[in-house]
Amino acid sequence: MKKQSDNKKTETEKAVKTKKVPRTQGITKDMTLGEVLMQKPEAQAILFGFGMHCFGCPVTQFETIEEAAMVHGVDLKLLLKKLNEN
Repeated sequence: MKKQSDNKKTETEKAVKTKKVPRTQGITKDMTLGEVLMQKPEAQAILFGFGMHCFGCPVTQFETIEEAAMVHGVDLKLLLKKLNEN
């Protein structure tokens, strides 16, 4: 007898094979700094290069990339481009 989790896995695998599951879109302007750093730890160096130095700050858990770019006077499109490279 198959477990329910086995059935879900099989359904997910089928969906992926038929391209019904959307692919991750990478880092977006609506993600928080904390989410970005969890998803891509190497982003810290990129953010640092743009003058964003507050990685230990509690603000990283609720401030979005868009908000941080605005506060720091950073070009949002360029920042997103750099964060999504590689």
